[in-house]
Amino acid sequence: MSLFEAIRDPARRRDDDEELEKRLLWVNKRVFGHEGFRGGQLQIIKATMKKRDCVVILATGGGKSLCYQLPAVLSDGVTVVVSPLLSLIEDQVSTLVTTAAGIPAAHATSSTKESSIRAVYCELHRCHRWHKLLYVTPERLAASDTLHDILRKLHERKLLARIVVDEAHCISEWGHDFRPDYRKLGDVRAEYPGVPVMALTATATSATIADIRRSLRIGEDAVVHRASSDRPNLRYAVCNVTTQSDEQINEMICSFVAAHHAECGIIYCMTQADAEDLADFLCNRGVKAEYYHAGMTSLQRRVVQMGWTRGRIHVVCATIAYGMGIDKKDVRYVLHASLAKSLEGYYQEAGRAGRDGQPSECTIFYKKNDVAKLQRIITGFGKHRRRGPKLKRDLDRLEDVRRFCEETKHCRRAILVSHFNGDGGPSTAALSDDRSPVACCDICAATASQYKNSTTTTTTTNNGAKRPGRGPSTRPAQRPRIDTSYVLSG
Repeated sequence: MSLFEAIRDPARRRDDDEELEKRLLWVNKRVFGHEGFRGGQLQIIKATMKKRDCVVILATGGGKSLCYQLPAVLSDGVTVVVSPLLSLIEDQVSTLVTTAAGIPAAHATSSTKESSIRAVYCELHRCHRWHKLLYVTPERLAASDTLHDILRKLHERKLLARIVVDEAHCISEWGHDFRPDYRKLGDVRAEYPGVPVMALTATATSATIADIRRSLRIGEDAVVHRASSDRPNLRYAVCNVTTQSDEQINEMICSFVAAHHAECGIIYCMTQADAEDLADFLCNRGVKAEYYHAGMTSLQRRVVQMGWTRGRIHVVCATIAYGMGIDKKDVRYVLHASLAKSLEGYYQEAGRAGRDGQPSECTIFYKKNDVAKLQRIITGFGKHRRRGPKLKRDLDRLEDVRRFCEETKHCRRAILVSHFNGDGGPSTAALSDDRSPVACCDICAATASQYKNSTTTTTTTNNGAKRPGRGPSTRPAQRPRIDTSYVLSG
């Protein structure tokens, strides 16, 4: 008996909660290679296995994909996963089919060969219990009558296990990355009554969550799991380069990259031309860098993605086309050579760093005139000029980013956590073992430096003799992970 057949063995499938938990732990270890579950995962998986709707807000790197992949393995029928990200879809399907169990998964997207799509549709049309996960884009789901016919047939035979909506903030006009085809998913849900829905995202304010639930017709009895947005391994900083030339900024970025030699990083740029120019600049300085943007062909983007994932490329200079869903654990830094249009967008992009839990850097190179540029882009020009409340909302989001960059007193990580969770997050007054403030960001690091200078002054007498007091800390010195000499807060 193969491992996958063992998982499907009816003898292992009693209905009691204790047995369910044992099966989940067993599959998690044997199939996915995990020793245990992260916070909230087990609760979410058990809920969807009991056919309850779920809304899941987990920080980037929190393990969202396992919340639906593991239940798909154990459930009868097919789990349909709606995702807007072609590269992530391809990566996840490739990973699933190459696991020890060889989990049967497929995708039907614009990049899938038509012959492959026909073969998948044929298998599903016959209602064979082979495929466990089918990944589709919202555009494919909205436009394909053939796919809907197949899903209706699966639903009639009770073989449509669940519908998963990844990057669910795209549903909401309150979200930072609204996509119209996502809005139609509420109608899809209505076509298949009784089929549980799971909506997942890393970035959602309270208004966005409410809109997601309303759009997908998720009731009050749904399981809602919202983890903290705090990523304690990430250190946020803003480098004010308003008075610097483009050449000087590029040199500063190059110095940062050189200090993280051979480490993987992403640098976000405002335009496609900016991404290409910066990649060329870094290559001329001996850095293994490439650019990535929507103007490239799908093959070109795939080549860059593969080279970066396999470590042949160390730095990707990208536009927001390289935003959500990057599945690479060891990204040590994310730099913004230009501003994101919202804190939600910034959190999503910066969150690509440190998915393995190791210390990582998130630095913005801030120019005040970038705010004016983005205001013009958001407002539009001529007959495409925008008006009304949606324009005001988008401009307000940009204003949040400006205030974040020009903050000089409060912890940047606390600001981000408060934006999503409505609480203050980590406090700048929090003390480490040696009673100095914890350096969550460049502002906290400056506070820690001031604290150190003040304690040195107050423990020294006029003749230079130190007063009796607490001895030196026995904690090992920690090397700063970023050169704070050029990190300004103003």
